[in-house]
Amino acid sequence: MLSRLFAILSVLLCLASTVSAHEVWIEELDGKLVVRFAEYGEEYEKSPGHLDSLITPQAWTTGEDGKPAPFEVQKKADHFLLEGATTAKGAMAETGFPVMKRGDAPARKPNFYARWHHAGAGEAKPAMMFDIVPTATPGEVQVFFRGKPMADTKVFVVPPEGKEEEITTDKDGKAKFVIGKSGNYLLYCKHHREDLPGFSGGVAYEALSHNCSLLWKQP
Repeated sequence: MLSRLFAILSVLLCLASTVSAHEVWIEELDGKLVVRFAEYGEEYEKSPGHLDSLITPQAWTTGEDGKPAPFEVQKKADHFLLEGATTAKGAMAETGFPVMKRGDAPARKPNFYARWHHAGAGEAKPAMMFDIVPTATPGEVQVFFRGKPMADTKVFVVPPEGKEEEITTDKDGKAKFVIGKSGNYLLYCKHHREDLPGFSGGVAYEALSHNCSLLWKQP
């Protein structure tokens, strides 16, 4: 019994360490859109493996009527496939992990929010709890949390074949990044803590951890 308990605790500690260094994002794969989980630029997490610890994402695009149009999501060897998603339109996904507890730290529930944006798609609107949203100005984004702009928020930018940079939002939650080469630009905000107790799957937590990403595709 004790050995089984120690094994479970070991897995949870390993997963907590993995989460702290990883991101969740949407990217293109052979003309389709997929959700990835990894330390960006490194090997993707797989199934069987850490990918199985991630709750199957809910994913959607904005329909012609302005309402969410959900995708069917299928787990593959190293990603989640968004069935029917097209690269020309925006796509969003939400996922997370079970409640985690590490040492004496309060139990927390990690949540992830991911957005895909093609540069030709123009302005977008906030649609997730924690969201990096492209504005009408090329290279400008606005960060929202619970529908309100977030000022003084760090946004990390990973350009194609470039070094990660850090930008900070202004009083309106807006920030600009430099668009150079064609390719994928990953923007992300991590570990926004919210002291809001609750339950998930019958397990109590004392805080929520919010992480969001935007994959900006520049032709």
